[in-house]
Amino acid sequence: MKLGSAARIVKGQDWYISRYHAYLKHRDLAAEAQALSTIMDRPTRVRTYSWSASSAGGCLRARQFTYLGMPQVRPGDKAMNIFANGDYMHLRHQAFGTVAGYITDTEVSVALAKYNLLGTMDGVLSNGHGLELKSINTFGFGQVNTFGAKPEHVLQMHAYMLATDIEAFHAVYEDKNTQQLKEILVPRDEKVIGSVREELERLNESTSQRELIPMLPECLNGEGKYRWCEYASICENAKWPEGRARIA
Repeated sequence: MKLGSAARIVKGQDWYISRYHAYLKHRDLAAEAQALSTIMDRPTRVRTYSWSASSAGGCLRARQFTYLGMPQVRPGDKAMNIFANGDYMHLRHQAFGTVAGYITDTEVSVALAKYNLLGTMDGVLSNGHGLELKSINTFGFGQVNTFGAKPEHVLQMHAYMLATDIEAFHAVYEDKNTQQLKEILVPRDEKVIGSVREELERLNESTSQRELIPMLPECLNGEGKYRWCEYASICENAKWPEGRARIA
């Protein structure tokens, strides 16, 4: 093992990747099939009437629409294929890690009733840290390779840390064009935890008063996140739907 590789493993930067690559050399296909069956047999989480940890850092108004079960625009065929590719990237990593033993649990549900927060972690590692898997294009991969984990992903992992006693996450990015991997250790940061709490407090307060949070300035001009938002067609003229439950 090269000195640089050893140093990265000690720092936690290649803890996951080194184990993943080691398993690739000695795969157990039958055990993988069993692991996949178990992972895929778990029920799908209902996302209405709760705040999803995976949406941390996202548009608060859109998060309210999801809470209320508002109608979404069906993604196009290209987007659907991108989502499916990401799903199976997750399953491959989860199956390999489960068989090799460096992943001890997958699709781990978390909840924090105080903030009405729910989430599903990609996995828990044998070192006690959490696992977050991300499939990303080459441009995005270059960005995280240079600047670190994307801010919204850092918030997502901290939402999981807020709801659990996990103190660090390994964010593993895979370039969907080249299959190159990048591992980033994300330790718990109380300042980021505070940002996640502030988001949840605002969501809970506004929703309990049946008030929709204002549109983002960029969305008012049809720019930025508006261009790929699943609620773009209803957002500007949306009203609080009659008969929908309020946060207790």
